[in-house]
Amino acid sequence: MPFYQFNSSTGRLKKSAYLQPLYPTSTHPLNKKELLEMIWDSIKTKPLRTISPSSMGFSTLNPKMLAKYKKFQVNVEKPVYLMGGSPDKILFTTTCILVVAGVAQCLKLFYDMANPKKL
Repeated sequence: MPFYQFNSSTGRLKKSAYLQPLYPTSTHPLNKKELLEMIWDSIKTKPLRTISPSSMGFSTLNPKMLAKYKKFQVNVEKPVYLMGGSPDKILFTTTCILVVAGVAQCLKLFYDMANPKKL
């Protein structure tokens, strides 16, 4: 049987991880005529107030990442994969060459499979 405890950060009940004694704690059996008293949370309990990061006066973003965001949002005419400068151009050209070579190898394989050499 799970036990619950009040979580003050969320304002809700959560399953308790602590060992709790069985209720009632007395050794005599519970009288059927006695009703268990429900314990309700106090009216004075208020939910936790949090401030969203966007309304704070400072950013939680790493300054290097913020600089990259600004760099990539400046010129919208260039494709994103070329905005990094010459390293991006080299990677893009290498990728294009490898794709063309792979397609050529596939076409050569299809041709060789369609026209097998006679022994």
